[in-house]
Amino acid sequence: MQKIIGTNLAIKFAWLLAFLSWPLESQATIALSVTPAVTSNTYSGVVTLNITGLTNFQQIKVQTFLDLNGNGTVDNGEPLMDVFNLKESGVTIVGGITNLNLPYDSNPATDAITATLSFALPLENLVGQKIYHVPGTTATATLTVTNASLGQSVSGVIYSNGVAPFANAMVAALTATNQNYVGGVVADAAGRYVLALPPGTYVLLPVFPGFYADTSRSPVINLTNGLAATNNLFLTNTTATIGGTVYDFANTNGIGGVFLQGQSGSLFEIAFTDTNGYYSLGVTASGNWKVRPPPERLSRRAYLSLQNNSVVTNASAGNVTNASFGLYRGTNLFYGRLTISNQPVPNVCIEANDDGQIYAGKGYTDSHGDYTVATLLNSNALPLGTTWFCSPSPNGQWNLFTGFIFNYADNVVFTNQPTCAQNFVGLPTSCTVSGTLVNNTNQPLVGVGVGGTAMIGGLNYVTGFVDTDTNGNFTVYAAPGTWNFNANCCGNHSLEDQNYYEAGTVPVAVPPSYAGLKLVVFPADQPQIGQPQKNYGNQFMFNVYGANGHSYTVQSIGGLATTNWNPLLVISNLGGNSMFIQDGQATNATGFYRVLPNP
Repeated sequence: MQKIIGTNLAIKFAWLLAFLSWPLESQATIALSVTPAVTSNTYSGVVTLNITGLTNFQQIKVQTFLDLNGNGTVDNGEPLMDVFNLKESGVTIVGGITNLNLPYDSNPATDAITATLSFALPLENLVGQKIYHVPGTTATATLTVTNASLGQSVSGVIYSNGVAPFANAMVAALTATNQNYVGGVVADAAGRYVLALPPGTYVLLPVFPGFYADTSRSPVINLTNGLAATNNLFLTNTTATIGGTVYDFANTNGIGGVFLQGQSGSLFEIAFTDTNGYYSLGVTASGNWKVRPPPERLSRRAYLSLQNNSVVTNASAGNVTNASFGLYRGTNLFYGRLTISNQPVPNVCIEANDDGQIYAGKGYTDSHGDYTVATLLNSNALPLGTTWFCSPSPNGQWNLFTGFIFNYADNVVFTNQPTCAQNFVGLPTSCTVSGTLVNNTNQPLVGVGVGGTAMIGGLNYVTGFVDTDTNGNFTVYAAPGTWNFNANCCGNHSLEDQNYYEAGTVPVAVPPSYAGLKLVVFPADQPQIGQPQKNYGNQFMFNVYGANGHSYTVQSIGGLATTNWNPLLVISNLGGNSMFIQDGQATNATGFYRVLPNP
């Protein structure tokens, strides 16, 4: 019996020696730190995560939570605002180009990861506290964002249902012209908020998951130098929910930490998906709600956003639980550098979308002015040969780019190439073009983006698109050149939203600055003919303008003495805002054409 006991003790002792002889990294505890740990809401650098205690080439997940009460721990109900993967020495490469939007390890050590995160994404500069966490471990780190000393601010109290102060609700400041996110703040336990902003005109929007704001009541403030403005804000609790899962089309896995916006008329709400990709959007029980993930925050995981909102049926019959939709991960890249006066510019948003205005991707320039933007080459999502548009989109990024315009790339096809190199150059603006956007009965259109394009120095440039005001007026900044102005056709802040289309562009030459430009648009059921021209032989050509996706019939007639119109062409689906038509049987005699909408 003693011999058996001794043998067991020897085995245990040998096991203990073997355990103590393991490499130190096998016993290490994963630790996480963030630099800077405290910064202001005007910080223009990057956030650096340092993770130690890893094994060789270990892959981990990092979650980011909004620490609404600022206690340093993740509590129930605090939103998961981001999730991404990191791997030791791991990068994502497309066609030999690193996707700069996806966090990657720049640390050569095999037991540690150093990764940088862009601070330019919307919500990153939210005044308050975030918690970074490695799930399955105790590794956490907090980042505190404070108000910068800017000299002017807005403050007030957020109320729930117009009565009680709303503890830890949030306020977003949007540009008054384009409703682009500029900054935000988390209120304290008494619902009080203070947000420092640069001088400018802003719309204040209170937000909190499960509550909606009426944007028609959102105050517009003109924040001048040194002004301390005061505005109280109001949120209303919801009566129903619309829920579902945001998932990856490739593998149907739920995507956690996706930021969602919901809108029904003037009512607005936000939501975040949980770790399984499920979201729940609080809504009113009547009216259709549109739910979409803005593309800006999807860039960190290379997903593309649908440009057209996912229209969800109303919840008048009860809560909706199956409003799920998928996202495609980008397979191709635009890449290059953005400069102004030959100097690289960081933290500029770069946007790419297919010319059918279906999918949109965004990225941000790094400290060297370099950028990447994901696009898509997938026959299940888009036809092969789909063309893409890419341009800087700096509107609302504080006021760093006031007075500059940028060139753009268009008609780029990725069928035979995984990447496209495209540099962007900023030009200073010295002129303005102002005018009014009206429909065919001279009624002003409100909230539609207006801008122009021009060829300058061999590059295609585009102005910022500015939303029309309550009287349909707009003012756009431009550089010297001949510009073609138009209203935004599709997507957000577009004619499509209001069931209109535009028949062509209007040329304007500057300098000097031009005032009095009038852009006229037409209802989707009223097509137009434009740009008629006689070609060689019996060919007569013209453009048919109408609404994307609508069906029309083109007819011709030799003279108006008869009513026998002859069918020339049936357009089953107008793929854009116009289609070029050619009549190869025209004669030198008088002829007429008309376009009718199909029932």
